[in-house]
Amino acid sequence: MTIKAVDFRTCECGAKRAFEDERVAEKALGRAQAKRHRAGDRRGSRRGLYCENRYYECEFGMYHLTSQSRSEYHGAAA
Repeated sequence: MTIKAVDFRTCECGAKRAFEDERVAEKALGRAQAKRHRAGDRRGSRRGLYCENRYYECEFGMYHLTSQSRSEYHGAAA
């Protein structure tokens, strides 16, 4: 079974991975979550794993994955 990677670019905002639209970001998020779950299952525990749980649009119009929840983000931005 071959898993096709999701295309990404670098963004002017400084984030390493940027996706052009929501659909591609959502697909990348699903793949990232599946990868983390498989890694956790191999280890026997998912504790301490970095897990992306959403994507957001930056000021340059690109989409990025993050492990930060919306409430954490809005609390930090305030």
